[in-house]
Amino acid sequence: MNFRVSVMLALRFLGIGAGRTRSNARRSLYGAIAGIGISLVPLVIVLVVSDGMIEGISSRIIELSTTHFRVEDYTGDPGTGGTAEDFEQIARQLKDEDQTGRITATWCERQGIGIAIGPKGRSGATVRAVDPSFLAPGTAASDLLTVDSGTLDLSGGNGALIGRKLAADIGVSAGDSFRVLTMRTSPSGQSIPRFTTCTVRGVISSGYQEMDALWVFIPFSTGFRILSPELSSTFINVHVTEPFGSLEPVRHGLMRSAPAGFTVYTWKELNRSQFQSFNTTRTLLVFIMLLIVFIASINVSSALVMLVMERRKEIAILKSSGASPAGITMSFLLAGFLTGVGGLAAGLPAGILCSLHINDLFAFMERGLNLANRLAYVIGHAGGPAAGEPDTIRLLDPAYYLEVIPVHLQAGELFVIAAGTLVLSVLVSILPAVRAGQEKPLETLRKF
Repeated sequence: MNFRVSVMLALRFLGIGAGRTRSNARRSLYGAIAGIGISLVPLVIVLVVSDGMIEGISSRIIELSTTHFRVEDYTGDPGTGGTAEDFEQIARQLKDEDQTGRITATWCERQGIGIAIGPKGRSGATVRAVDPSFLAPGTAASDLLTVDSGTLDLSGGNGALIGRKLAADIGVSAGDSFRVLTMRTSPSGQSIPRFTTCTVRGVISSGYQEMDALWVFIPFSTGFRILSPELSSTFINVHVTEPFGSLEPVRHGLMRSAPAGFTVYTWKELNRSQFQSFNTTRTLLVFIMLLIVFIASINVSSALVMLVMERRKEIAILKSSGASPAGITMSFLLAGFLTGVGGLAAGLPAGILCSLHINDLFAFMERGLNLANRLAYVIGHAGGPAAGEPDTIRLLDPAYYLEVIPVHLQAGELFVIAAGTLVLSVLVSILPAVRAGQEKPLETLRKF
């Protein structure tokens, strides 16, 4: 019994070239194909969505928050950075003395805590005083930030860019004025409040509310004046080419160029715990989805067991005609393999299609859920007094997730899914296939 005969026999088990014969075991194999296909769809979606979430959040953190490198002064010596001009001079020096050719931009930032006060109320705010070049057109920051109203411009001493949520909380929009309350320390050591009036140049969003909900951007010179050095931190941000490559050569160069007492941190060090949390969550989600695929693959084994029992007479005749046990075993292994191929052909394209349109699917499901919620609310309050509107259902809360999920298919991950599914289908087919090869034809023919 050669390999070609084993292939033909496996195809016959699946109903290909078998005429109109009815088989309950074959129906079980079709059910196993459907089970594998259905289980692959959420696996692909979870991989694509988790990769997109991690990529989108990570890029915003690296480009908009911690940047690629942070050069910070912990000495407190005014001689190394007592004025805004001192820090700007150090920033220019770091770029001019770069010997790696990888530093593309440097700028200063002073960051502190304040209270934003508007006509609607007040809220805590993270005040970020940056050089206007940080938000210039063509930079990574300008590409990642969305301007709801106004412009992405920090020109003018009292101009400010404010996060979308903070703007809604205090009731301001582009062109409005609001006050920022900060604290300063007097020579006697007392904390004195300072009020600064700012004009909203633009309302912005990074698409990740957990990071930008409290942001207030102001010019570096203004921030240096209103933010007390004792209650804020001042540092120099450094952007480089290939931030995901080797960073040590650039780091060594920055440490040589920076004044004494300055420390250099990479984005990996500043965000280590957060990125580990992202990867752990992704691993757990993928593990759960793999368990679902494994359970679906078990159906292949049970379907083959039924097939062996159903085809015992056929197996006995083949063995009596000279078929080898290895050939019989191979035919059932091929049947399990082809079952996996069928499930893969059905589930992988469906998972890819759903992943490519995941944002549209979420929007469609949200509309459906909110419509059903509104109908239930209206029916529940029929004949009674109006009590406002029902709460809006959000599948992905913008306070914790990206508003729009970046979708990038990874060919390597899809290949691993395909190969793993096929290998798993063959592995679960080994026991019933070996059992089929060990069938004793004489005992079987006596029963029939």
